[in-house]
Amino acid sequence: MDILQLSHYLDNLLDIDAIKDSSRAVNGLQVENTGEIRKIGLAVDACQVTIDMAIAKECNMMFVHHGLFWGGLQPVRGPHYQKLAALLGANLGLYSAHVPLDMHPVLGNNRALADLIGLEGLEPFGEYEGETIGLQGRVPQQPAKTLGDRLAAGLGSPVRVIGEGTVETVGLVSGGAGDMLRQAIDRNLDCYITGEGANHHFHEAQEGGCVFMLAGHYATETGGVRAVGRHLKEKFNIESEFLPFPTGL
Repeated sequence: MDILQLSHYLDNLLDIDAIKDSSRAVNGLQVENTGEIRKIGLAVDACQVTIDMAIAKECNMMFVHHGLFWGGLQPVRGPHYQKLAALLGANLGLYSAHVPLDMHPVLGNNRALADLIGLEGLEPFGEYEGETIGLQGRVPQQPAKTLGDRLAAGLGSPVRVIGEGTVETVGLVSGGAGDMLRQAIDRNLDCYITGEGANHHFHEAQEGGCVFMLAGHYATETGGVRAVGRHLKEKFNIESEFLPFPTGL
């Protein structure tokens, strides 16, 4: 299977043409290559480090959440040139899936987070650009700290818990979705989980009576690329390897 065939499959699997995003350019095949796809490097970010890792691991394709192109013309110089030169020089293809990967019902970042904390009775939550991209549901009643500790253990990174008390109803959206805290408060959810937030969200959570958990933008978006890698192994017997480069943010 070559990269054009695999990209067509991924386009349909992730429904990228039907899902609104910041730009059409952020989703789909960003850099083509030649030959059969032998091994895929899985990464949250297409940065110089993960590109170099993919080359060292003898991958000939990368599947990432944050790609190189975010809409509009960009000059090919400096770090942008260096990344493209490395990809082209190594015959390393690049496929990116942003919001479509967040919201996929089986392989998405939000589904991975929901499974990690044992969220049940899943319903759509979190409106973004006319799409509902997150999930909400219930966990067994437990102290907020207990749920935060479980989340931190599953992600392997720190989780900041703002607020306390018992939680049962939970909403979650991976990445930088702090502004969706208001939607959780409006739905009277006990807890809202995302990757990162802003200063004013602290007060909004406190005053809205909603426990707010910040689990890291990077950390909350590792589950989707891993899930796609497992799926492609099962479907096409294509090898993949996760390329970790946590930002701590």
